[in-house]
Formats: sequence, C-alpha cells, structure tokens
Amino acid sequence: MFNKYRFRLNKLTITGMVVFLSIWGCADGDDPVIQPEVNDFSGIISTYADNVIVATYADLKTNALQLEASVTVLQSEPTQANLDAATELWKSTRAPWEKSEAFLFGPVSFLSLDPSLDSWPLDRAQLSEVLNSSFELTPDFIREGLGFSLRGFHTIEFLLFADGSPRLISDFTSREFEYLAAVTTVLAEDAATLYDEWVNGYRDEFVNAGNSGSRYQSQIQAVQEMIEGIIAIADEVGNGKISDPYSTKDVLTVESWFSWNSLIDFRNNIISIQNAYTGDSHLGAGSKGLDEFVKEKNATLDARVKVEITNAINAIDNIPAPFRNNLSADAEIQVAIEACNRLVNTFNNDVKPLISQ
Repeated sequence: MFNKYRFRLNKLTITGMVVFLSIWGCADGDDPVIQPEVNDFSGIISTYADNVIVATYADLKTNALQLEASVTVLQSEPTQANLDAATELWKSTRAPWEKSEAFLFGPVSFLSLDPSLDSWPLDRAQLSEVLNSSFELTPDFIREGLGFSLRGFHTIEFLLFADGSPRLISDFTSREFEYLAAVTTVLAEDAATLYDEWVNGYRDEFVNAGNSGSRYQSQIQAVQEMIEGIIAIADEVGNGKISDPYSTKDVLTVESWFSWNSLIDFRNNIISIQNAYTGDSHLGAGSKGLDEFVKEKNATLDARVKVEITNAINAIDNIPAPFRNNLSADAEIQVAIEACNRLVNTFNNDVKPLISQ
C-alpha cells in the first residue's frame, strides 16, 4: 500500500541510511577513508538478494503476466468462469507483492513502482468519470494520462470483485473490460520492470556493498537497509493497515476490502519480515540469513525474534474475517497491533545495535 503513512516511513528509512553513511575515519589529516568492515555480511546480503528479493519479484512478474493473459481471455470471452479465473490470478499476483513489502527500497522506490502498483485508496469518483468519458482506454493513456490512484492492484481489484466475491459478468460494461485490460497490462509492465531492474543491475550493486561502483559504502549500510525495511512494514501493518481502520471504524480505509483479502495481505507482510530475517523463501532455506548472525551474537534474541514473528502471524490469523466487517473485534485486533509493535521494538532496540558491533 502506498499512502502518506508510508511516505513518512520512507523518510525515516532515508534518515537511518544517512546516519550509517558516516562510517568514515580520518588518519593524521589525510582524506577520509572507509573503515574496514568489522563483520563479513557478504553471505547474508547475497542470500537476501537472490533467495528473497529476486525470487519474490520473479514470482510477481510471472503471476502478473498470467493475470494479464487471463484478463485478455476474459475480454474476448466474457464468461463467469473466465472472470472467476481472473480473480484467483489477482490473488496469486497479490501474494508476492505483499511478501515484498519488507524491502521497499531500490528500484521500487526510485522508479515510483510502489505507488504505481499499490496506491490506496482508489479514487472511485475519478475512475467513474474516466469510464464515462470518451478517452481511449489504452495502457499508454493510463500510464501517461492518469495518476497512481487509478491504476495498480486496487483498481483491478475493484473491477473484478464485489463484496469479497467475483462480480457478476452481466454487470460488466464494455468500457470496464477495456479499462481492466489496459490497467492489468500496466501492472504487468511494472512487475517486469521491477524484476529486470534488480536482475540487471541493482542486485549486483547491493551484493557488492562496500566496493567501488555500489551506492552502499559499506556492508553495514546494506544490512541496515534490510533491517529498516523490516521495521517499516511491521510498523505499517500494526499502526497503519490494522490500527487506522480499527480506530476510525471506517471501512473505506481498509486495504483490499473489495476482495476481502485484507488479512491475507497483512499475514503476507509479516511473512516478508520472516523471509527477510531468515533468508528463506519458497526456494528453500537460504545459505545464510540475518538470523544466523544474530544467533551467533545472541541466541536468546534470535529465538525471541522468531517467536515474535510467529506470534504476529498467528495474531493476524485470529482476527475474524473479513477484516472490513470485524473492525470491532477489539481483543483480537489489539493483540495483533501489539504483536507488530513488539517486532518494531525488538528490531529497533535489540537487533539493529548488533550490526555495528
């Protein structure tokens, strides 16, 4: 989800990076030199890049292309079965995106792919105006002529779903089919760009942190980026995605409420934390994750982090579904918010200080 709340978090992340850019020292009045790394994080960084980030973006690209193909079939053969198939592919494409939200840095940030893919809330009033206009509804028009709030996952979700189920095919207009096809193409292009940017450049720059040609002047900076991403999404899930609708009781602020996919989104966000911490993914266990470094320093802390991640997932699972209809489930929601905040505090206060030791 991209919104003002996330923008504030990104500024905090940038601030954290600036602090860690100061790993410099001076010797007898000479020009500043980069200090030697205290720890070797190369295995952790490469595992994280390949087994977690690139693997997740590969899934996103593959699934988005399948969704695009499904929508093409739906447009040419508008049957309920084809519409139902497209809704399932929306969910399968949504999953790797939500599992990527612990690492919203690099190309996803500086190419504005996060807001293009996942702006919320959807501007339904403007969307209605566009659908009722005479504009030609092409991918170029959506990308060049419309804002972020009229594209991405939630625009597609709105067109495909109603009250948590696939819409009735009989309710679709020809203009909606045209818009759906165009906006799904834009999403597939974004997903492909994100994957390609990592594979064809940013991955090597990230893995080579501390070496010439990388914007990361030390491995510590790269690992710090990893940890800040974990903190940001734990904070956002607890204090944004769950807490904001709970506090206001405003259904319209619930992300993914057209599909009733909200709790699955939140769960996958915490799984993104789990993957980022352990270096694991559907590819299997990573050769070396951040958890192994933490375990070497403080085995008790590593065990606690893993329990807290599991507790956060379980707490989200215990919120009655759909989230939009259960904003008064006080006990379950409070437990989930507290579990997310516990992760924020643990990574901020206990894990992060280990990195520069």
